[in-house]
Amino acid sequence: MAEGNTELWVRQLYDPSTRRTARRNLIAVGAVQPLLGCLDSPNESVVWSAVESLGELRSKEAIEPLIGLLERGVLILDVCEALTRITGKDFGADVSRWKKALGEPGKLTEGLDIVDCVRKTSELLGVHPTGSGETYIFKLSVPGDRFQKVAVFFGKADSDGEELVVIYSECGPANPKYYEALLRKNMTIPAGAFAIRDVGGQPQIVMVETMLAASVTPSTLAKRIENIASRADSVEKSLTNEDRR
Repeated sequence: MAEGNTELWVRQLYDPSTRRTARRNLIAVGAVQPLLGCLDSPNESVVWSAVESLGELRSKEAIEPLIGLLERGVLILDVCEALTRITGKDFGADVSRWKKALGEPGKLTEGLDIVDCVRKTSELLGVHPTGSGETYIFKLSVPGDRFQKVAVFFGKADSDGEELVVIYSECGPANPKYYEALLRKNMTIPAGAFAIRDVGGQPQIVMVETMLAASVTPSTLAKRIENIASRADSVEKSLTNEDRR
């Protein structure tokens, strides 16, 4: 793919019929500078294309101009997502925090600090997890004097090489007669989903959620763990009337 076509692809960003292909081509050749130039376009769709593309490219050069867009109130949610993807930090739409971090060398380019994230998450939950390295187990109390264990796995990656954090909790033995009901239930869950996972060589129903590591903060992780624990325990109680997981 010829890098000399970048000017053509930038022009094609202005045409809805060619925008998606042009954006993929610009990403494929790592056309950071042309994409940075698109951030000043009066066409919001072109700006959006540039924001998304620079986020996918993890372009450190884009951090400062993206904060500038945020300060002007342009595509706030998309810009926040791109900044989080590039930096691994999540300051939301708080421009002052982004600017402060930008002024501290290395602050916005560090990867996810697993130990620090787990420590702060445990403080928010009031639960000390077991485990080390990239695997931790949180045991949370849930209503009815019950407990639920939630596993958190770091260091996973998807097919595009995106670093992932996987959160899951066992609900009980998998039984085909429950599959349709669980699949229908997935449609009503705002985050996470029920799935089948082999545990100890046996298929188990689990509640699982996968997050991009770049979007993980202690507060978001704590909320996901609480949500998983609550929903998984409810299903375990319904399926087995036990409190073993």
